[in-house]
Amino acid sequence: MADLPLNQDGSQDLASRVARLEAQVAWLLQRQQAPTAPTTTPPPPRPRPVPAPPRKQLSPVVWIAGAGASIFLVGAIFFFRWAIQQGWLGAELRFLLGLLAGGAIAALAAKLILGHNRPLGVALLLAGLGTLQFTFRAGAMAYHFYPASLGLAAVALVTLVAGGLAARGRSGGALTVALVSGLAAPLVFSQGGHHEVALAIYLAVLMAAALAVPYLAGTGGVWHGARWTALIGTWLLLLSACAEVTKADATMLAGLLVLHLALAGCWSWLPGREEKPGTPTVLWLVASIFATSYGWLLWKQLGLAPEAFALPVLAIATLNLALVKPLRRRLESRQADWGLLALAAGHLALAVPVALAWRWVGPLWGAFALGLAWASLKAEAGDFTQEATALRWLAAGMALLTTLRWAIHGLDGLFSFGGGLTPVFNPAFAEGALASVAWFLLTRRGGPLGLISFLALEVTANVTLAFEAARLVQWLQAPRAPGWGWGPSRAASIAMTLVWALSGAWQWMRGLGQRDTARRALLAAGYAWMGIASFKLIVSDLDRADTPLRALAFLGVGAIGMAAAILAHRHHPEGNA
Repeated sequence: MADLPLNQDGSQDLASRVARLEAQVAWLLQRQQAPTAPTTTPPPPRPRPVPAPPRKQLSPVVWIAGAGASIFLVGAIFFFRWAIQQGWLGAELRFLLGLLAGGAIAALAAKLILGHNRPLGVALLLAGLGTLQFTFRAGAMAYHFYPASLGLAAVALVTLVAGGLAARGRSGGALTVALVSGLAAPLVFSQGGHHEVALAIYLAVLMAAALAVPYLAGTGGVWHGARWTALIGTWLLLLSACAEVTKADATMLAGLLVLHLALAGCWSWLPGREEKPGTPTVLWLVASIFATSYGWLLWKQLGLAPEAFALPVLAIATLNLALVKPLRRRLESRQADWGLLALAAGHLALAVPVALAWRWVGPLWGAFALGLAWASLKAEAGDFTQEATALRWLAAGMALLTTLRWAIHGLDGLFSFGGGLTPVFNPAFAEGALASVAWFLLTRRGGPLGLISFLALEVTANVTLAFEAARLVQWLQAPRAPGWGWGPSRAASIAMTLVWALSGAWQWMRGLGQRDTARRALLAAGYAWMGIASFKLIVSDLDRADTPLRALAFLGVGAIGMAAAILAHRHHPEGNA
């Protein structure tokens, strides 16, 4: 190929072309990298919050019907009384009218329960059963048409029919009304005398028959009203039976008490149903406490050795431990584990003071409260909220009982200080210490109960520690004396002051490192106890102490305050602002 001729300035022409090409490439790259106008894409639609299912509220019609049913019963009583005074109605006619009125109201209630208005039907069922029960009582007790036992049988038959209606209509309210009627019947037809065994047998038959309703209806786990009515009503009636039974019938009644405990377990756990029962552990816990308490009444009536009662207590503790695995399968969770373990621990702790000395029953209550509080925390950690709440309130009740018993012992120790008790190893200190730990665990949840628990913890813990420090000082002063007279010694009183000053300073320092509610609570408690210690130092300790003890008291309280301030400045410098 022949060489192309080049211009004289060919090199310049080539350079200019290359420059133009580079400029074009740079312009294209710049255009490609330029931000494009954002395309407006609509934001994804926010999912609409799923509305919570509306709470089922009773309509005003039901309230009016219930009030009307109650007023109707009162009106019927006044009408019959007035008619009797006027001589218009004979006994037979009054009895017949009562049967017709009660039967008509109950029939209308059944129609509504089986239809589409159960609440209204339940309200009318209450009026119908009440009218029939009033009529049956009048026929037996006033008109003497038949014996009282036959009237009780008639009421039981009507209650059984109402239970069948509850099963047919799958209505827990109807079952509750039937149970109220059946439980009130023994009180209505009571004629005095000793019929404790007959009462226990009647209640067992009633509970077994009513227990068939949840199984026939295929539901019942959420019938809290019916289950609590069955449990509380039965055991309240059994209380009078166990308290008044004769020695000859006590053995028979003890066997029936075991049967009632088994029936209470069936009401609590509803075994054999696919539906999970609500609050089963709490129902069983209440039944176990009732059974243990009533068993002690029968044990005393039989005249057996008090120490031997530890054997049935250990049997109930073993039963609760044996229920852990089967109930875990029944509930398909560990929902009942902590409550059963706390109940078993409580009965094991009860066996010790029963076998040794009853003065240790107070520490038993404290140990039981502590176990329930611990169980409530474990249940809450396992997301069993309903169970945890119930256990928490039960723990608060037991802690309150322990605190009240401790307060009585504390007052005894204040007015007759020492009483020959060994420091630390005495029931009063055990009650205060266990109650304090239980209150501390209950403060962890917060809320109104947490605030109440915090206040109870402050009083119980600080007074217990102060009294025990004073008891220790006085015991060291006179270790062999059987008692120390009226009130603490001067050194023991100053020991109480120092304990409260230390407690206040420690809580104040802890509060500086906390946030929000805990900070305010601890700071307030710290100021309060340091103020109490200072007030006691000036008002009481100065009058009762000589010069060395006064110096010791002021030096101790002052050193505690200065040390708290120095340590707070080092660890929490921001709290000094």
